[in-house]
Amino acid sequence: MRRRGTAFSSKCRICGKSIPFSLPVCPDCSKKDEVLDIAVSLHPPLYNRKIKKCKLCSNECSGTALCGKPEYGKLTYYEDPLPTNCCNAWFCRGSEQTGTNLAVFYYGCNFDCLYCQNWTHKHFENVRTVSLEELLRAVESSRVKCICHFGGSPEPQLPFALKFSREALKLRENLMICWEWNGAGNTSLALKAAELSLKSGGTVKFDLKAWNRNLHILLTGRDNERVKHNFERIFDKCGAEVLSTTTLLVPFYVDEKEVESIARFISSLSPEIPYSLLVFHPDYRMSDFPVTPVEQVKRCYEAAKRHLKKVNIGNLHLLGL
Repeated sequence: MRRRGTAFSSKCRICGKSIPFSLPVCPDCSKKDEVLDIAVSLHPPLYNRKIKKCKLCSNECSGTALCGKPEYGKLTYYEDPLPTNCCNAWFCRGSEQTGTNLAVFYYGCNFDCLYCQNWTHKHFENVRTVSLEELLRAVESSRVKCICHFGGSPEPQLPFALKFSREALKLRENLMICWEWNGAGNTSLALKAAELSLKSGGTVKFDLKAWNRNLHILLTGRDNERVKHNFERIFDKCGAEVLSTTTLLVPFYVDEKEVESIARFISSLSPEIPYSLLVFHPDYRMSDFPVTPVEQVKRCYEAAKRHLKKVNIGNLHLLGL
């Protein structure tokens, strides 16, 4: 796939329609079953069945894992002044406080999103290993009000992240524990993480990338069945108050039909769950795409509002409005 700023024209591998982007399938065909064979050529294979499976996420990889199997503690962290630029800042009570958020960025991810906004997580081999003790020292200060686990995605290092969170709450009972993830992790571990958020007043943010399974596989390399399952299980276990959602509005592909299906799913559990629609900016292997067109953003917002009470548009600055 080309880099931004170079001319490109291609034809959809399914219907032959001309498309001005490097994604080899047009929006109209991106949800068809034929797209699955094309997706295979865009993403790494899932696993080698000859070797024992890992159970940290829905991939259940064997051999070479998609996430690269980074050792626990492959991360960076920093204090971010509150209110922060967190996707939940528009409603989260943490952003009403004075102090800092300890942002913990985990290297490795169980998805392979073509548009990854934080693709540096793939280069964990050059990142030092941070000990549990070092992280705990970072939360000793009373200025730290919350911990945000993100990345990449926390799933490949979730046992480590859970242990850190539990120990941090022993040191500071008033800490909020929050998670930002794709949601396809081990269900048992995901429930334990959500319970920590419920206990501490934090949130669990799912990135619901697409509703149509074929489109989801095209864009991320993986399906979304575990994502939906974990979302429902956390709702059943912890209620609506810990859940929030985002969807990146990939230009022309993640359209109002996708958003309405996602919003309808969320609303079937609770119309009170916050939903943020994020304006896309070109990155990684989709760097030739534009930002989300304004009209697409408007249509998606209207579709979400038909089902949910709390809908936000994030990254508005990219639209120049």
